[in-house]
Amino acid sequence: MELLIVTGLSGAGRRSVLSTLEDMGCVALDNVPVRLLEPLLELESKLNPDRARLAVGMDSRHEEFPSEFGPMLDRLAERKHPVQVIFAEAEDPILVRRYSESRRPHHLALDGNLEEGFGLERAMLAPVRARATLVLDTSRMNLSALRQRLGEALPQLPTLGTTLRLVSFGFKHGLPIEADMVLDARFLPNPHYVPELRPLTGKDAAVREFLQAHETFNAFLGKVEDWIRWSWPLVREEARAYHTIAIGCTGGQHRSVALVELLAERLGAEISALVVAHRELRP
Repeated sequence: MELLIVTGLSGAGRRSVLSTLEDMGCVALDNVPVRLLEPLLELESKLNPDRARLAVGMDSRHEEFPSEFGPMLDRLAERKHPVQVIFAEAEDPILVRRYSESRRPHHLALDGNLEEGFGLERAMLAPVRARATLVLDTSRMNLSALRQRLGEALPQLPTLGTTLRLVSFGFKHGLPIEADMVLDARFLPNPHYVPELRPLTGKDAAVREFLQAHETFNAFLGKVEDWIRWSWPLVREEARAYHTIAIGCTGGQHRSVALVELLAERLGAEISALVVAHRELRP
């Protein structure tokens, strides 16, 4: 079982690194004391012998961490246990800003002097940083850049992809709170007013044929399709887990359902990670 140890300066993003590794398929545990790591590995090997890797966060707030970290790595090396150490750091002005925003105290900042605390922590963790296999300067890194950097440095982990979610809904039932983008199809011709189409949904061929006989519907469908094709590469660069486009009509039964179904048919060959949801339709 490969071990990924995540540590670094306070405020440099250790938890963000751990969360990203978790998204990439790792089991992640934070704030593990040095003295508990080896017993934890033994227990994990017995309970989960098929687990490929484990990510653990280690914090300098544990007093014994700087002095016991090196010997612990040496023992693991003697047993030929695969280990990578990821050290997160950032420039002092960035750390000051982050602490000011969170209003949390630094454990080494005497009398609230953050820069003094950062200096003490840098000196204390210098031997730990020297043993790192990957040093991440997160000063100007957003979450997307962090995910990309970890993917490049750890090619053995699955690449994070983005799933496109196409959701139909009815405006009279409220907006989907998870939507990244909401489109309004209420101005399109409404099958609800055709008696024989009213009990059907946008999944039915008769409803689609009625809608596709109107140029406004086809124009709307084409423009949304073009928008998704253009924007999708840019959306994927952000490395979010999901991108949700919600299309609504009045009741969420006909127009929005047909649009989502047709978009999925047209885009499915190019966007493999695509899921469809019809909020107002009963399973």
